Amino acid sequence: MKNLVSLTLLLSIASICCIQKAIDLSLNDKYFLLGTLNDYMGREKYPEIENRVDKYYQSERALCLSIDSMFKESYPDLKLSSDKHETTGRDEFELHSELLAREIEKFYYCKPSGRGAYKGKVDMRELNLDSLSKTKYFLTTYFDTIYTGRVRSSDFETERQKLSFITGAYVRFGSRNDSTYYISVANSISKIRVLDGLLKEVGCTNVEYKMKKYVPVGHAVYFIPTDTLRSYFKKYMRLR
Repeated sequence: MKNLVSLTLLLSIASICCIQKAIDLSLNDKYFLLGTLNDYMGREKYPEIENRVDKYYQSERALCLSIDSMFKESYPDLKLSSDKHETTGRDEFELHSELLAREIEKFYYCKPSGRGAYKGKVDMRELNLDSLSKTKYFLTTYFDTIYTGRVRSSDFETERQKLSFITGAYVRFGSRNDSTYYISVANSISKIRVLDGLLKEVGCTNVEYKMKKYVPVGHAVYFIPTDTLRSYFKKYMRLR
C-alpha cells in the first residue's frame, strides 16, 4: 500500500509538471502577431492600407494562413486576399481587418515619413508631373502622406508578452547557425532594436546587434536563447 501511494504521488507530480510546462509555452497571440509584422522601412500607414494587417510573400503562405486561423474567430471581419506580383508573377497574400489593424496601431507611434502614396485616378505615368508639381495643391491632391510606425518598447510588461513577441519575430524572420540563433530584417526601423533589448531582458546570452551597410541595410540580432525560449521556437516554428 505504501508503494502504491508513493507511485500515485509521483504520477500526480509528473502530471502537474506537464500541465505547468504547457501553460508556460502558451502564447499571447497579439504579441506573437506583433513580432511577425513586417518592419521594412517601418510599418507604413496611409488611407489605402489602413485596414491591412500585413502582407506576405508566396514563401510565407503557411504563416499567413496560421495567423488567419489564430484570429478569425475573435475578429470576424478578418479577410484573406491573394494576388500575383505584377513583375515576378509570384503569389502574394494580404490579411485585412479594420478591428485587428486598429489593435495593432496601439503598439506603434507614427511620424510622417516624408513620402507620399499616389491616390489619383489616372495612371501617374500619363500625368505631366513637371507642370503639376508647380501647382499649389499638387501634393495634397495627388498623394496621401505615408506615416512610418515604430514599435514602442514600453508596451512590453510581462515575460509572456516578451517571449511571444520574440517567438513571432523568430518564426518569420529567424534562423540559426549551430547554437547561435539570429533574427534579421532588412531596413528595419525599430523591430531589431526592440528585440535586442528584450532578448537581454529574458536572459539570453551573447546578444549582439549587427548592422550591415549595404542596400537594403541589413539589421540583425544574434543570440543564444534560454531553454524556455528555445522550447517556444521548437513548438511554434510549425506555423511557418
